[in-house]
Amino acid sequence: MSYAHAMRPGGGYGSEASAESLHRLKDLGVTWVSITPFAFQRGAQESTFRWFRGATAGFGESDERLVAVLQQAHALGIKVMLKPHLWLRPPDWPGSIEPRGEDGWREWFRTYREFILHYAILARMTGMDALCLGNELEKTTGRERHWRAIIAAVRAAYPGPVTYGATFDEVFRVPFWDALDFIGVSAYFPLVPARSPGRAALAGAWRPIEDKLAALSAARARKVVFTELGYRSADFGAWKHWEIPRSAPVNLAVQADAYAAFFEEVWPREWMAGVYWWKWFSHAGHGGPENNDYELENKPAEEIVMHYYHADP
Repeated sequence: MSYAHAMRPGGGYGSEASAESLHRLKDLGVTWVSITPFAFQRGAQESTFRWFRGATAGFGESDERLVAVLQQAHALGIKVMLKPHLWLRPPDWPGSIEPRGEDGWREWFRTYREFILHYAILARMTGMDALCLGNELEKTTGRERHWRAIIAAVRAAYPGPVTYGATFDEVFRVPFWDALDFIGVSAYFPLVPARSPGRAALAGAWRPIEDKLAALSAARARKVVFTELGYRSADFGAWKHWEIPRSAPVNLAVQADAYAAFFEEVWPREWMAGVYWWKWFSHAGHGGPENNDYELENKPAEEIVMHYYHADP
């Protein structure tokens, strides 16, 4: 499960509310969560960015809060993947990051190395169970030499499993899967362009995608982990999520059917290593039957997850 920090007093990572939220995930059958500290970049062409550290984080994902939520999860037997993200301001997709000129690229990778090594060292010192060293940085991964240098530095700092979260089309182009332990993908593949296509149609839409992922897994000798996957509980929720308006009508059925189709069609595959559902907050009450967003809390999709996790041998 992608376990998101609630930016509110008393509700974030390590809080009592977080402890209660993690207990709910344990009851669902969740065995792994990802936790996400953010860095902030002002524009896709900028060459530097900043991130929260220590007490300067305010309500954000400070190192102290990351350690606290790790301890909460471990106390319940839940493993934790540390998964830092870059956030663009004004809001934009990290896949658009493309610094100006070669000097800009060198400075960006220097900053990124400092950023991810901070979290690699934190992961080693605190016993994080896995590390995702990047997320959806689509325009950067063609610079193989820079990424291999970062991966080598991360490997020297952190001994656990390491992956990268590619976009659903980038995943087939990443040149450095051999240097990582898993192929990681934000698996928001558009499935069916219909308001509520039904479980069978959604399962069928997965089959050609599965074939490509199976071939990639075999070619790179790595299993595939879905570092993110989720569906909005809205009309067209299993199609191109970035095109769905915020005001889209609530559609709980399409979200539940998409979850069920995944479990029936993709979950049993030999190349499938796991999935982090997007998303579940550290403070209760973010989902519900009137919510048209990704949260599965208090929606039929939550019952689907519980059913399959408890049925899984």
